Order: sequence, then structure tokens, then C-alpha cells
Amino acid sequence: MEAENNYSTSCECAFDEELSRKQADTITAAYFKNHVLGALRTLFGGIGSSVDIDVLKYDEDSCRAILRCPATSYVKLRSSLTLCGDYSGIPCAYRVRNASPCLLSLLGDSRTYQHN
Repeated sequence: MEAENNYSTSCECAFDEELSRKQADTITAAYFKNHVLGALRTLFGGIGSSVDIDVLKYDEDSCRAILRCPATSYVKLRSSLTLCGDYSGIPCAYRVRNASPCLLSLLGDSRTYQHN
């Protein structure tokens, strides 16, 4: 009997992402994820939109989300969001506030940490 490998060879990357746009209408988490997948589809076609992306946390008021994707798709996701210029015909821009291979590192920011 052959031994099985119980470890995962795929790493993940997490993004703290914010969508800025000119109109202040509310965007739900489902529409946000659909727009992210649409940006991937626009830049990379059907293969690019098949990337497994998870919206771990979403705030409708600020259009800010924590996204997770496989490390092999990091460059595709980041470039498609950078080049995305509209949301349903309304000019918009994605702002990457933080990116890390470790989800826990998105909790803290060394630039704003107050030492006691």
C-alpha cells in the first residue's frame, strides 16, 4: 500500500481590496464578486475567470473586501483589478490596501501600530 501525501502544494494569497467609484449606490457581496470575475474574464478570457476566488469578508458601506485566491492566480487577479476601469459603465478603481500570503497579517498594520 502506497503512502498518501496529506499536505497541500497550493498556497493562497489574501487581498484587502477597496472599490472606489463616482456613484454611491450600494453593491452587494455577490455583485462585487461577479465584478471581480468579470474583470478577470475581460483581461484573460474564460480561462482567467475560472480562478477560484473567495470573498471572505465584505463591507457594503465602503465596498471593501477581503479576497482569497490561489497563489498561482495572484498576478492575474491583481493585474485584472488594476486595469479594471468601470463598474456597469461607471468609472471606478480598485485599491489594494494590503496583500499577503498569510491571512492573519491582514489584521495588523505595522505603519499604524501604537506601541504602549
